[in-house]
Parts: sequence; C-alpha cells; structure tokens
Amino acid sequence: MNFTPSAGPNALVFDRASMVAETVAMVLEDAGYQTRATMTYRDARRAFQEMNELVLMVVHADTPGERRGRELLNAALRDRPDTAIVIVSSRLPEDLGPAPSSAVFLVKPFDREQLLDAVERARLARPAT
Repeated sequence: MNFTPSAGPNALVFDRASMVAETVAMVLEDAGYQTRATMTYRDARRAFQEMNELVLMVVHADTPGERRGRELLNAALRDRPDTAIVIVSSRLPEDLGPAPSSAVFLVKPFDREQLLDAVERARLARPAT
C-alpha cells in the first residue's frame, strides 16, 4: 500500500503475516482510509512515528514470546490516545492479557464485514478529546 500524507484518514496495519496485513490494508483503502501495511515491529514503529493524524490501528496481538504488538499498543495509548484500535488474533482475548479498554478485539479468521464492523466499533469507543 502506498502512503501519501495528504490523503486521509490514516490507518496503520501491523501483522507478521504479509497476506493478512496487505488484505486488511486493501479493505481499509476500499473504505476510504490511507493505509500503511507493516509486517515487522521496526516498520510499524517507524510508520507510527511518521503518520500524522493517525486515526486507526489494526494490530496483531502478541504471540507467545513476542511482545512487540503490545509495545506498539502502549505507544499508541501514551502518544496518541484518541487512535481507534482493533486487535486481531487467532487466540482468545483472555489468553492475551490486558488490552486497552477502548480496543476492539477481532478473532481470526474474519471477513470484510467483520473487519469493518470492528473498525466502526473501535472508532466509536475512542476516548473523547
């Protein structure tokens, strides 16, 4: 997905599976978002820092032994608390530990409509600024 700062609203997708990240980004682009799909924490962190007015993050939840997704969520809560967050995982929410109260959890596999519904719920759950 090509990122152009002048387009909006901005969405960041982070999933280690490139097919998932790219597919989610395409669905979001079809819905009017300017997206950046990332597959590594380093790329996701860089995109997070570069993207102005980030309104949405779709982040794969941590897998055992991997805490980078959680680090990205913590950065969003600290630096951009009004960003809508969708957490995706094939694991159950209770297996992943605490998540931001405004985050929406989406179980893999999911379809286009489920993704867009989760995005809408996450946008509505954002803290008021």
